[in-house]
Amino acid sequence: MKKIIFILSLLVLCMQFSAVAQKSRVGIFAGPVFSDMRGTVNGKKVDGDTKPGFAAGFIVDAPINSHISFQPALSYVQKGIITQKPLGPTQKDKISTELRYTDLTLNFLYNTNGKGGNFFIGAGPYVGFNLPSKFLTRSPGDQQSETDITFGNTIAETYRGVDFGANALVGYRLKGGFFVSANYSLGLRSLIPEGSLSTGDTKNSYIGVSIGWLFNNK
Repeated sequence: MKKIIFILSLLVLCMQFSAVAQKSRVGIFAGPVFSDMRGTVNGKKVDGDTKPGFAAGFIVDAPINSHISFQPALSYVQKGIITQKPLGPTQKDKISTELRYTDLTLNFLYNTNGKGGNFFIGAGPYVGFNLPSKFLTRSPGDQQSETDITFGNTIAETYRGVDFGANALVGYRLKGGFFVSANYSLGLRSLIPEGSLSTGDTKNSYIGVSIGWLFNNK
């Protein structure tokens, strides 16, 4: 409950910031993401396939001057990785780590301000708060099972609940508000709990592509 209240408070703060800044605009965005996990577990490199997912959320674009703007975003993001577990000489289980987060991203953008639209490039930090997540196991013969992922910092938990890192993006926006963008998110916090029996340094990362719309401020 405290986490939900905190996330909603951040959203309200962004909306209030939009109301204060005369030329700021509120927008929405959505698109596919392609996630991975980096690092090691018990001395072995994390090895798996890119997992497709989805992201969607709200942004506030607040100009600081003619070229620089501050753009906080609050989004739902699907992260994780797809790995395989050998069952024998020829059979394997395919395990999808289905991580779900609410990410708060604080980007600063440089805008070219062209006549019909503008290119933009930016970067900033992010912090992610875990949502209900699971392991999805697909076995030979189309058998499928699910296991809940637990979050915390004790021996009983699977991953740490809070993720944080850095984000970079580039895109193009029309004067009317429609935009397309691509971003890369690099997790900087190891997700392995300090009290876990596993050792290592496993972190999130993903590439995202989005389309969105900034509404005119009236």
